[in-house]
Amino acid sequence: MNLLTLETNLNNRLCPQDFKDFCPNGLIVDAVGDKTREVKKVVTGVSLSKELIEEAIKRGADVIFVHHPNGFWNSDKNKCIDNSQFGNYVRMLIQNGISLFGYHLPLDAHETYGNNATVFMHLGLEKSVERHETKCDSYVSWLDAERFMYNNIGYGGTGVITTELLDKVFPKGYQSFNFESGKKYNVAVCTGSAASEFDEVIKHGYDMLVTGEIRESTPILAKEYGIAVIAAGHHRSEVFGVRNIAKLVASWGVEAEFVDIDNPI
Repeated sequence: MNLLTLETNLNNRLCPQDFKDFCPNGLIVDAVGDKTREVKKVVTGVSLSKELIEEAIKRGADVIFVHHPNGFWNSDKNKCIDNSQFGNYVRMLIQNGISLFGYHLPLDAHETYGNNATVFMHLGLEKSVERHETKCDSYVSWLDAERFMYNNIGYGGTGVITTELLDKVFPKGYQSFNFESGKKYNVAVCTGSAASEFDEVIKHGYDMLVTGEIRESTPILAKEYGIAVIAAGHHRSEVFGVRNIAKLVASWGVEAEFVDIDNPI
């Protein structure tokens, strides 16, 4: 499979054109400038970093796929390329012939490969919000990506949540607040960071929020409003999507591997 076919396949699945995001989505760096070249190996990871690029080099990869394209956020655009994170990454990628793909909100929202969908499935929840099909492969059609909130790209559902289940879904640990194991909850799932949308959780009648990172005020609000909160860490709550993409790419006949550069935050 060449780079152009890989790009086309990924865009057809994840529909980046339908999202207004905080970063570019799709092919971010074409390291060689020739999309007809064959892709031999893809490494996926949660966040772009020097360490991830070094691991890709060691493993002989010529493509990296990430969820967080660090250095390429919209807020990074005005930084000097000479000494910025952006400049360092671009040099490493081009010097080693490694192209970069990044999909942020499209990977959060996707109903098959997405972070939220996978956590939802692993928790065994029953959907409480109707989904609507679109021209894309499958994602939440009423998405408003200008706001990062569970009602846009997350999932709502009901199910019995136990400590044993959470240990299995988040094996590297999590924080829990106001949580009672074995209770049936109406759960809002929004991986990454959804603490700023706590009002939405309350408004829509959910009594549990499963997310990644939280704020100092989150445990206070959880206690005062009687809402359970599970915080697995931003990174650790979003390993699911990039792991799914590695499996998807492998199913297309291209060697692919998920590399976890762990981050407890």
